[in-house]
Amino acid sequence: MMENMTSIAVPGLSMTINTASILIAAFLLAVGYIANKISNMMIRRGVEKRGGDQHAAHTAMKVSGYIIYTLTFVAVLGAFGVPASALGASVGLIGLGLSFALKDIIANFISGLMIMVSRPFKIGDQIKAGGEEGTVQDIRIRATDVRTYDGRRVIIPNSQLYSNIVINNTAYDLRRFEVIVGIGYEDDIERAKELAWEALDNSETVESDPEPQVLVNELGGSSVNLKLRGWTNSQRAGLVQASSEVTQKVKERYDEEGIDIPYPIRTVYMNDGE
Repeated sequence: MMENMTSIAVPGLSMTINTASILIAAFLLAVGYIANKISNMMIRRGVEKRGGDQHAAHTAMKVSGYIIYTLTFVAVLGAFGVPASALGASVGLIGLGLSFALKDIIANFISGLMIMVSRPFKIGDQIKAGGEEGTVQDIRIRATDVRTYDGRRVIIPNSQLYSNIVINNTAYDLRRFEVIVGIGYEDDIERAKELAWEALDNSETVESDPEPQVLVNELGGSSVNLKLRGWTNSQRAGLVQASSEVTQKVKERYDEEGIDIPYPIRTVYMNDGE
């Protein structure tokens, strides 16, 4: 009596649901879940053993999860008596209809896989895309999570990231920063450049290779502006710290040498109306 609880007929499919098939399906789901956990553990250990990064482990675990759960789903349908030929035909028809209805989701899914494989950026990179800038927290099936520098969570669809311009600020170890310093027209430009270069050279956060530069940038309305260039850690925190350190050292050295950093000056001529 329990062997034939219910029989369901679906166009193109022949399914039989009974106690045995339910138990087998539950067992297969449990096996799939455990297999995915074991796979993730083995991937994580393998990547750590070979010195791989977090992104490689994350990508491998997601791809293996897609494969394991897809095979589990097919096996569960087989437990309910669905023939492989009928399953293939029905899945094809269903997939055709869903491809039109869910084209954006499918595009994001494929773009997510391409991002994981081609690696234009990885988890932990600092990127700028879609008017937002921050650190990549997770690359999921539909979208990528980015944490902005002021602590907001931004969810960007993968299709936008894959098809549009993305600036990866941490793709390389070093990044150049610039500091603009103004000196008075009466001050010695060469001496001011020497002191500015010393400030760059003595800053712990500034790399010696590539060599820092001090250039005359422009003749401003009230000052001669120097442009200080240096290379530092590509993380945003490194750029901010390096700029702050160099600016402070330049100010201290100019004060010691009596070099003026002038305020903007505006001259107003007035007459009596004659």
